[in-house]
Amino acid sequence: MKWIIFAGLLGFSGFIHSQTLESFSKESSAESPVFMELYTSQGCNSCPPAETWISSFVDNKQLWQRYFPIAFHVTYWNYLGWKDPFSQRQFSKRQYKHLNALNIRQVYTPEFVVNGHEWRGWFERNVKQITELPSKDVGKLKVEISRSNLKAQFKPSDKNGLNSQDYKLYVSLIGSGYHTPITRGENRNKTLQQDFVALTLSGFNLNNNFSVSEALPAIPKSSKQAPKLAWVVWVEYKGKAIQAVGDWLSTPYL
Repeated sequence: MKWIIFAGLLGFSGFIHSQTLESFSKESSAESPVFMELYTSQGCNSCPPAETWISSFVDNKQLWQRYFPIAFHVTYWNYLGWKDPFSQRQFSKRQYKHLNALNIRQVYTPEFVVNGHEWRGWFERNVKQITELPSKDVGKLKVEISRSNLKAQFKPSDKNGLNSQDYKLYVSLIGSGYHTPITRGENRNKTLQQDFVALTLSGFNLNNNFSVSEALPAIPKSSKQAPKLAWVVWVEYKGKAIQAVGDWLSTPYL
């Protein structure tokens, strides 16, 4: 553990179709998912085992139904001699946002945040805390991405608060299947396999109808280097992920 110390394919109409970068639609169940955030860095020699573990979800039959893994590569280890090409300052800020919200006790890598709570079970190899995490009725999320336009609707259950200002929607394009040779830093002479890598992150406030209709930022050129892409969209309630949709893209570029 490395520490740093500072203060599916189902559309709305119910038919099966192919998800693509510019044509994506998905609807969740009402049950809460297991939303797993991994904060990591190619410059941290403690991170590869955690990344290997999260890569195991690529073949999980419940991926994009119950399990939603995403790896945010932080910037604060870039000074060690290797600049992580996937690192973004906004991902580091997101980790510190969890700290400020008391979702986590410290900032470190590798760090897991599951459904908005710090999870240390991976270090104890107690993965049953994940696989046996109970679900609850939180409400349904519907998402449609058409070219660069996003439309989303969340219907919270009565058990959640009904103030739309307490909710926020996030969209991330993720890449999988990377193999990166590392030539400097703590992981030099290693080739790292990495999946579920966040390439973009956009956040939107929900209106009074718990919906969003916004234009997405341009797709980064770096996404063309990804062997596999997926859209992941999730809703947070008071800073904690409660519902999500996602899926692989069968034809990433048209």
